Amino acid sequence: MRLFTGLAALCTAALFTSQALAAPLILATKSFTEQHILSAMTVQYLQKKGFEVKPQTNIATVISRNAMINKQIDMTWEYTGTSLIIFNHINKRMSPEESYETVKRLDAKHGLVWLKPADMNNTYAFAMQRKRAEAENINTMSELVAKIEQVRKTDPDNNWMLGLD
Repeated sequence: MRLFTGLAALCTAALFTSQALAAPLILATKSFTEQHILSAMTVQYLQKKGFEVKPQTNIATVISRNAMINKQIDMTWEYTGTSLIIFNHINKRMSPEESYETVKRLDAKHGLVWLKPADMNNTYAFAMQRKRAEAENINTMSELVAKIEQVRKTDPDNNWMLGLD
């Protein structure tokens, strides 16, 4: 399944009540570099706007989602693909715009608000050493799969993928 590229800050509706504005905002951050950078930028931006923000770092995706629904945190950076697949169990291929509109609609039922998507792309790609790719004549994932299947059929004990042959 193709990865969805939309990325948006996700906030609970409680964030916009006057009581929530008086209390510090709790921002959950997942445990990888991209999340730490986005969250640090968000903290700095909101602090400059006069908000007190308390980041909660290294929070697992499912825990973060449940904490949002239970109003234990106020916001987090989330991927539309994560919401579609993990939380809404939708595997249909969609454009980034369609995935955003879908999660926005579905998550509203849980009191979650998707802000405008960030202008960045988080598409994954596969990389391998140029020298090896050229030697094996591999330019696409399909060619890589074909090579792996060829090796498996002709020599199942071969560790070709590990480069140990």
